[in-house]
Amino acid sequence: MENALNINAKLTPVEAQALLANLREQYRLSFNELWYADQFRLIPDGLRHGSILAHCPVMAAQKHLIGALSLCLKKAK
Repeated sequence: MENALNINAKLTPVEAQALLANLREQYRLSFNELWYADQFRLIPDGLRHGSILAHCPVMAAQKHLIGALSLCLKKAK
């Protein structure tokens, strides 16, 4: 990923859990809305998720943040 940004943040475990829950819910709502949208409904199921992420950079960023937060919380335990 060229020109990628590296973001560091210090969060308490409670803040990280809250942010993770919020990101998951936002991602779920957006994903459910777009899955059946006319723009994507004719794309085969196996390719649809990637197509949605390619079209919606905010969802791609949410997916990265969800993964990073999940990993950090596992390491903190």
